[in-house]
Amino acid sequence: MGVHVRVVVRVLRKRQVTIPKEVADLLDIREGDYLVMRVEDGRLVVEKVDPLDMLRGFLAERSGKGLAEEIDRERRLSEREL
Repeated sequence: MGVHVRVVVRVLRKRQVTIPKEVADLLDIREGDYLVMRVEDGRLVVEKVDPLDMLRGFLAERSGKGLAEEIDRERRLSEREL
């Protein structure tokens, strides 16, 4: 992607945060989209989930794999291709 944006957001009641418009626009995040949150080396990483990844994850769950495992596996494969 090559674009680096850094913003500070405040955690609200019930630990909610708002994704700034600039970030949402950059990543094409819209109402109803799903995001995956994970912790890596003490950092919170948030990624938009592609609807096809969600479907693959759903199907993988039926075969014994979880959505998070499937998304991580797909991400690792795509990183190797770079």
